[in-house]
Amino acid sequence: MLNKSRGKLLGVLALFLVMVWYSIYREDSFYFPVQDNRTSCPLGEVERKAPQLIGNYSRAQPLFLQLRDYFWVKAPSLYELPYGTKGSEDALLRLLSITHYSLPDSIQRLNNAPVQGYEQDVGTRTTLRLFYPESAHFNPRAENNPDTLLVLVPFKPMDFLWMEAILNDKKRVRKGFWKQPPLIWDANPEQVRILNPYYMEVTAAKLLNLPMRQPRKVKQKPTTGLLAITLALHFCDLVHIAGFGYPDSAQGKQSIHYYEQITLKSMAASEHNVSREAVAIRRMLQLGLVKNLTYF
Repeated sequence: MLNKSRGKLLGVLALFLVMVWYSIYREDSFYFPVQDNRTSCPLGEVERKAPQLIGNYSRAQPLFLQLRDYFWVKAPSLYELPYGTKGSEDALLRLLSITHYSLPDSIQRLNNAPVQGYEQDVGTRTTLRLFYPESAHFNPRAENNPDTLLVLVPFKPMDFLWMEAILNDKKRVRKGFWKQPPLIWDANPEQVRILNPYYMEVTAAKLLNLPMRQPRKVKQKPTTGLLAITLALHFCDLVHIAGFGYPDSAQGKQSIHYYEQITLKSMAASEHNVSREAVAIRRMLQLGLVKNLTYF
């Protein structure tokens, strides 16, 4: 089933728009110039160029985790979440028994941001929505299409427990989150997928050069935006990005999202290294791996 779906994915020029970060300010160190989106992208172009950026690049890894694979038995994971499943196998096994893993026929657009009220700028179609418990909307239908796949990005073991409790209507998990996730999450289990941590590992180790094992007090993790681009590079032949960039460091109060007031200053206390992410995206543009649709 997976190979069949993968074949469909590679047989089209999939348009993969990632609308995660948005800024109205242009700034030299984080300015990604627009490329002509009319330039053709031959089939397999991304796959041929990706190894220049991603060492040991491979399209063999499944996008979603599957119950039938029992990958931790065949090859036990070396890392804990978010880069592996070490120590979380039991909870994951229960969760995979009630979710699915099939792929859409083509990946057209992905984001983790609202579309209602912003359709003119971000469009109306969302094929995959990456989320984690703290970012989940209690009513997924409000911001998604009926067939949108809701893809859990697991950062910690509690994320599996939260999802299991929600889908099985068990006692809700309330502790272990930096922000209280929804206690009611009205989603169809058939639309839920669990992201393979392999792609978070690739994003961190290959694109950001982050160590997989870090001291607990100084941990750094990729943003879901950069993770989304990593997924696109592994499954699509044409990758367009929009909305990636940051305000000038002097603009500490300028929002970095179009839909909420999170500033660059507030990001300083986060676990994200925005400077490294900007360098990684610039490198993708230089190699022609992605095409940028927006100015900053």
